[in-house]
Amino acid sequence: MMTRERLGILAMVFIAATLGGGVAGYLISAATVEAAAAPRVVSARKFVLLDQAGKTRAQLDITSRGVAQLAIMDGSGTLRAGLGVAADGAPGLGIYDGKGKARLEVVYTTDSPRIRMFNSDGTSVLALGVGSQGGAGIVIHDHTGKDRASFVVASDGAPTLRLGDTGGSRIGLDVTPDGRPGIALLGTNGVTRASLTLNSDSSGALTLFDSSGNAINSLP
Repeated sequence: MMTRERLGILAMVFIAATLGGGVAGYLISAATVEAAAAPRVVSARKFVLLDQAGKTRAQLDITSRGVAQLAIMDGSGTLRAGLGVAADGAPGLGIYDGKGKARLEVVYTTDSPRIRMFNSDGTSVLALGVGSQGGAGIVIHDHTGKDRASFVVASDGAPTLRLGDTGGSRIGLDVTPDGRPGIALLGTNGVTRASLTLNSDSSGALTLFDSSGNAINSLP
């Protein structure tokens, strides 16, 4: 290759490198200017996110009750999930089915977390929670929302199981903190009519009660 051709090639490489550096510098400068010009705070009362078809898929706003909420919809516009915080600071999460009815709820109020599950009619059928004093429990409802069974462990560690009909509790089973188990049978008015207990000395006792809850017979 002739010396003149080599010099020509070197000159072209030099020019290309110079132009490339200039273009890169311009792009970096433009990006920096654009980033600097972008607003750091955007304020609005409501934000709506639309899909390509123009349907609302998410919405962020504050309700008339002062709840800051994020609602997320499916492709048909049906609410499927919601996250919110009330004005008093209580947060909550809701999960909804294809008809927009609540099926799962997680909330935290007054130092008491709670989870509720609902059937297809929107009726609460299962609830789990922790009390402000540290006790925990689970409640099972029937299809009408009435309590039918519950299991609670009190803050002192004493467990209690209750089973009932549509009118209230009919059977109670518990163990006292000092280890004494007992079972109680309740009438339709909620009054204990019979109980079977085991004392701390391992002696058992069967007690019968009248309709007012007064003991009328006992064995031994």
